[in-house]
Amino acid sequence: LKLRCTPGDGEQRYGPALEVESSSPVEAGPGACTFDARHLYTKKVCGHESVRAVSYNILADTYAQTEFSRTVLYPYCAPYALEIDYRQNLLKKELAGYSADLICLQEVDKSVFVDSLAPALDAFGLEGLFKIKEKQHEGLATFYRRDKFSLLSQHDIAFSEALISEPLHKELCEQLAKYPLVQEKVLQRSSVLQVSVLQSTTDPSRKLCVANTHLYWHPKGGNIRLIQIAVAMSHIQHVACDLYPRIPVIFCGDFNSTPSSGAYSFISSGGIAEDHEDWVSNGEEERCSMSLSHPFKLLSACGEPAYTNYVGGFHGCLDYIFIDRNALEVEQVIPLPTHEEITTHQALPSVSHPSDHIALICDLKWK
Repeated sequence: LKLRCTPGDGEQRYGPALEVESSSPVEAGPGACTFDARHLYTKKVCGHESVRAVSYNILADTYAQTEFSRTVLYPYCAPYALEIDYRQNLLKKELAGYSADLICLQEVDKSVFVDSLAPALDAFGLEGLFKIKEKQHEGLATFYRRDKFSLLSQHDIAFSEALISEPLHKELCEQLAKYPLVQEKVLQRSSVLQVSVLQSTTDPSRKLCVANTHLYWHPKGGNIRLIQIAVAMSHIQHVACDLYPRIPVIFCGDFNSTPSSGAYSFISSGGIAEDHEDWVSNGEEERCSMSLSHPFKLLSACGEPAYTNYVGGFHGCLDYIFIDRNALEVEQVIPLPTHEEITTHQALPSVSHPSDHIALICDLKWK
């Protein structure tokens, strides 16, 4: 490609026109980004009475760079905009502009965490923690603002491992053993749960249990997700009720569950009946009916948006920030990008948006 650079008014006052050879194709920049308008709400870090939380599935490079992704999942996305360097730069710009106190990310490539996100967010005062999925090269990351919180302890688990080895889940494990087909599927999954206990730097009596997860993705895997939620809630209960009595919970993640699903109902209502239709999400031979409960009163802080994931073949609400409604309340929810902004380039990801998901952002305060 040859670029012909001439002085602005066309006159040759500065000598002859200059020809510059570019060794690689010149690509368009992102132009207006889907998060630009959101940054207007998050210019400043909130005060010590509030906590700005973000949950975001950032789309792992492992999945973005497959032939299937390029041709079937995201054929509308310019190939250069799926490249990891391009998306990382956009992500760093997006995340830095949210001035968050807590950021829970899913689908984080280990190299992206180590080489890119951790150093970039460190410069904005955020400390990062990472939990890998053993079979994949991606996992979960939780960042917290250093001058607001200190880390008291970490309690990360892999669901399948915890289910078998921790006495906490003995009863659930025995119930699941009655359904060998489902049990096998649950144990094959590499899904993990990241749990961090944070303490306020200005008021040590204020502690938070921050959980972050990414549940099994398959559309017919509702029954598997219910089991994963049961393990997650028992584990969170152990941390937030036994180890640190009565500390508030913030549970973020990509739950791969719409508001009409059993998983969403289980988390927000505190229980799931054994006759719920999600127990037969993959047909009768994989039914595994159980009645399960947890003691928390959790609320989806950002409500139930029309969608948090928008790709060519699907859009729906899959991501949530669940909060302990007894201890925390929502101060404001940062509006999601408009439908027009999301569909400017047909769907996500695009040159102006680095993931196929949209970040959820809300400001919370202690009651």
